[in-house]
Amino acid sequence: MEAYNKALAEGKTFDKRVPVMLIGQDRSGKTSLKKSLRGEPFNQNEESTVGIDVDPSLFQVSTEIWKAGEKDQEASSRTSVSYEYHAARVTVENMKQEKSILEEKIPMGATVQANNDFMSVSPASYSCGSDVSSTSSQDPLEGTSSRDSELGSKNGHEMEDEDSSGDSELGSNVSHIPKDIEIEMLKRMQNDHGTEDEEGIYSVLWDFAGQLVYYTTHPLFLTSRAIFLLAHDLSQNPSETAKPVVKQGVYRKFEDSFGMETNMDYLDFWLFSIASLACQNEREQIGSNSNVLPGKLPPVLLVCTHADRPYDGGDPSTLASELFGSLQSKPYKKHLHDVFVVDNTKSGLKPECPEVVRLRNEVLAIAKELPQMKEAIPIKWLKFEKELRAASKEGRKWISRDTATNIASKKCNIVDSTEFKTLLNFLHDKRILIHFDDTAELDELVVLDPQWLIDVFKKVITVRPYDRKGKKFTELWCELENEGILDGKLLEQVWGPLLDDRATCESLLQIMGKFSLLCPWPSSDSSCGKQYLVPCMLTTYPPEDIMKLVEDASRQIPPMFLKFESGQVPPGLFPRLVLLFLQWGTEISLRPERTKLYHNFARFFTSEEETWSVILLCLSTSIKVVIHRENPFHESGVESSLSKMTLSADASHDTSDVTFPCTVRRQLGKILESMRKEFCWLEYMRYEASFLCPVCCQGGAVSYCDTHHVRGCKQEECLHFWSQSQLHNPKRIISCTKSVAALNTRVQIVQFAPWFTTVGNQVKNLEHIFLIDNVVVKLTN
Repeated sequence: MEAYNKALAEGKTFDKRVPVMLIGQDRSGKTSLKKSLRGEPFNQNEESTVGIDVDPSLFQVSTEIWKAGEKDQEASSRTSVSYEYHAARVTVENMKQEKSILEEKIPMGATVQANNDFMSVSPASYSCGSDVSSTSSQDPLEGTSSRDSELGSKNGHEMEDEDSSGDSELGSNVSHIPKDIEIEMLKRMQNDHGTEDEEGIYSVLWDFAGQLVYYTTHPLFLTSRAIFLLAHDLSQNPSETAKPVVKQGVYRKFEDSFGMETNMDYLDFWLFSIASLACQNEREQIGSNSNVLPGKLPPVLLVCTHADRPYDGGDPSTLASELFGSLQSKPYKKHLHDVFVVDNTKSGLKPECPEVVRLRNEVLAIAKELPQMKEAIPIKWLKFEKELRAASKEGRKWISRDTATNIASKKCNIVDSTEFKTLLNFLHDKRILIHFDDTAELDELVVLDPQWLIDVFKKVITVRPYDRKGKKFTELWCELENEGILDGKLLEQVWGPLLDDRATCESLLQIMGKFSLLCPWPSSDSSCGKQYLVPCMLTTYPPEDIMKLVEDASRQIPPMFLKFESGQVPPGLFPRLVLLFLQWGTEISLRPERTKLYHNFARFFTSEEETWSVILLCLSTSIKVVIHRENPFHESGVESSLSKMTLSADASHDTSDVTFPCTVRRQLGKILESMRKEFCWLEYMRYEASFLCPVCCQGGAVSYCDTHHVRGCKQEECLHFWSQSQLHNPKRIISCTKSVAALNTRVQIVQFAPWFTTVGNQVKNLEHIFLIDNVVVKLTN
């Protein structure tokens, strides 16, 4: 018994579980790939995944077919990732060590005998009780006449609290050890097996929906501790426009117009999202000494599906190789491990697709080398997880932090608050549970069932088709579909009894707000009650009209781009930025009632006297900020504004021509900094204001693109930007080094002056414009 108590108090082990997450564009074959890995028959009419599908089966990662294991991740004592397995293993190791120490101290002629404590030294004849390994080679669960057969005969039933005569190494107090652990201990003593190298690696499959409406939920569940399988449909040309997704409305289904422009954009989105999971210390820690792991974690395996019908009738292996090569020029390339060409139509057949076999081999090889597989954890952490799982099986989807703390302290002897916090983070990183501690409301909620949380969120970000039984809510559903506004009454209807627990409801709203699934929305009508903006429900305005507006406005003042070091606008940042910009808009006289919101686009209007508008356009790698004036005093645009900058501050002209763009820039800088401090997922965000080069990117396009070998390329990665720090130069003129055919390569920084000039600094010497405003020029740390 002492050995068991010591195992619980001091025992350490290794948790060899890793989530395997399938990601990619809608209809790219993720669910079919899951079936291929598990050897299940192919279904050509497979329905698209809705939200996220967490497979409840824990399976062993191997080179063979991934067979479903225990349901609800409730691994039996035979599974090498269970609490019972590790508790038994360490207990037996402690017993052997204790026995060895005692035998070394035994006087000549003395014997070792089991007693009520554990073992004692006796001068009588040598006896350690019946040696399980020598009495029988039969499995204890099969049944014999010995003590271990008695354990086996009670398979699955509660053991009586009986006194044993001490006929085994477990001692007479063995009944205090849980039955399933005792059985596992007997098996280990009989077979003497179970070294660390022999233990398997286990996983749960996560299937992420490809529809864009669900992309906002994904950051909650993606984890840097996973292995990612990125599916791409080889029947679709990466450079062609992506097929629209069918979306459910109140009265009809329709093609979802917003989305990535090309199929390659979807790959970029997913890979940038995965790259954003890597925190700084992981970037420094991973990769160089391993021949198996990629340069950075988490690892991504590109799986090209539909190999049976590649686009243009090309060779699937060649097309996959070319695609993989094109991705090697991107910032996220160090996460990519390998490329596979899979034919899912062979799933469940013999012989199966050889690339599926190779994929299983690579996943297993990578899993064995992951750093977390070598991180020792206390065994009592697994006991805590088992207790939470028992609560979940009773139907509890979440518990309070106080309840979790009591379980940890009273049942698992985890009393240190720092250790408990580390334990919750450990289980959260594995996505075994969901818990955030950014605020008091978030810290209060410990979600035991991630699938339940996914389903709760789906109720808010999807529209229900018309139902006569709920027709009184039809108008509110239409408002959500058409304007992206969720009324509090509708929230009460879809969440139902959940709202009876106000603390839980507030925690859920906090989580959704944290990831910009919804944001509190100010209502002009006080009788409407609470309203929320659901950004993923916003529709798209015709892009041609937007581009024309931006082009016209850019003739007045050159647009500013907020460029992010990660290479992608952080997921969920744009809608939160839009909301805060509107809330903080009093400083620049914004009129909330005139605001126009669409997917990845917002236009804010000032008062009729000011006649300014601010346009925010979210692109793949940057946020474009455009200042537009409806009735400029002079048609010459920038020249008009610049001429006024040479006048004194008390001149009779309207000084807002000079101050408004600068005020907007300052405001955006304040908001981004506040967001970085408020949200942990933006802590490492780096950004800087940048401007298109007027020499080689006239009209927002490269005159000739060396990468794509086309004229007028508008791909963001091909454009030439001058960063704010580069423009912060005492010289008035800098030269463009990108253009080959330009007659004049000089760039006059004075044309960007409206973004950096205040009324108090009406500059006469424009060479020093950026030095004068140095305090507010730099947006980065």
